[in-house]
Amino acid sequence: MERVSCDRYPCHFPDQDCTFCFCPFYPCNDERTGGRMVDGEWSCEGCALIHKPEVAERVMDGLIRGDGLEEIWKEVEKKVITCCTSRDPDEREG
Repeated sequence: MERVSCDRYPCHFPDQDCTFCFCPFYPCNDERTGGRMVDGEWSCEGCALIHKPEVAERVMDGLIRGDGLEEIWKEVEKKVITCCTSRDPDEREG
């Protein structure tokens, strides 16, 4: 669901999912996302995780099920972050 009328568009990349204009996990403090600490504040500038369609869908599905954010984060971390940041290509999911 790309929203080209947004004042901040394009904030990340073409065909991003704009279901969440903000990250419900802020501050995740997980540098694997591309985010980092800047002057004592968590910066999401290098992170596009919540705008990836598969992540937005997982988060929305979890919220609809009534799952808590911590549980949803663990699912996203396991299915998306861990498989995509593994140094061993054999550990990555296809």
